[in-house]
Amino acid sequence: MTKTLAKILFTIYSLILIWIILFKLSFHPINFLINVNTRSLNLVPFALSGGRREVLLNVLIFVPFGVLLNMVGRKIPFLLKILIICAISFLFESLQYLLSIGASDVTDLITNSLGGLIGLSLYSIARKLGQERKVDRNIVVLGFIMIVLILIWIGRLFFRRIM
Repeated sequence: MTKTLAKILFTIYSLILIWIILFKLSFHPINFLINVNTRSLNLVPFALSGGRREVLLNVLIFVPFGVLLNMVGRKIPFLLKILIICAISFLFESLQYLLSIGASDVTDLITNSLGGLIGLSLYSIARKLGQERKVDRNIVVLGFIMIVLILIWIGRLFFRRIM
């Protein structure tokens, strides 16, 4: 049961991540794609970053990805999980450039990957320190609470924009 809930949570989180990174919190993705025409590429790490806050947010937004990937992919070797996280981050950055929907930045690639690695590590440490089932159950419960809070936040954003 916990594994199924973890898969559902991973799917919901992934969709929210796509909405945040690719659609920039837009409620009208088609209008967003029509109206946005930003294409830039930064290959120098931390040169054009938006400051410490943006770097920290990029790390934090990928921590749950690492935790949830570890939960749903227990049999996947650790190094392959790291590769998956880096590949997903690279995919996001590439799509932003190809679709002209944002700035592709090597800093984002590094910080997103670091966040995922932190998530992988935190989950591994928590499972070693605690009872595996309790750790998984607590993460799922906390994850769903976070999803509810995020959905409330999204609702507030939506209603602010239409009013």
